[in-house]
Formats: sequence, C-alpha cells, structure tokens
Amino acid sequence: MNEVKLDSTKVQITISCINPELAEIIIKGLEPENSLLDDDTKIVMKRDGRNVEISIESIAKVSSVRYTLDDILNTISTIEKVFLSTNKLEEK
Repeated sequence: MNEVKLDSTKVQITISCINPELAEIIIKGLEPENSLLDDDTKIVMKRDGRNVEISIESIAKVSSVRYTLDDILNTISTIEKVFLSTNKLEEK
C-alpha cells in the first residue's frame, strides 16, 4: 500500500502581553477551544514570561487554518479587553 503524505500548513505567532498574568490568562482561556479541534490540526501553546507562543500545524485546507487562527486572535483580543477593563476598574 502506498503511503500518501499530505502537505501541512504551519503557523507560529508570539503575542507580547503587558504582564505574565495576562499571558497565563490567555493560555487558560484558549484551552477549551483547542480541545474542540479535529485530528487534522494540532496547536501547541506555551508561555515564556509575558509572551504567549502559539504553534499551529494542520493538514486541513488553508481556509480552515485561517479560520482557526482568526478565532484564536479574536479570543485573545476579547480576553485582553476584559483584562484591561477589569484592571482599570480595580485602580479606581
């Protein structure tokens, strides 16, 4: 039987946060979404101080990878807005 090797798409992004606490909240906030991924896509996340490093590798269509990346970035944006809003309220 011939083995068919599919090309994969790889994306790596690093998000610099204002502090390590926000970076950790982002990692934890993305965990539930990543558990919903199919077998075609693998996401690895790690935190290095205040940086969040996200690696996506997938054999799915590029449009599917783009959708996943867009979803991740939207979630990060929402988490950041809530974090900043909450911290402003606590400062008053």
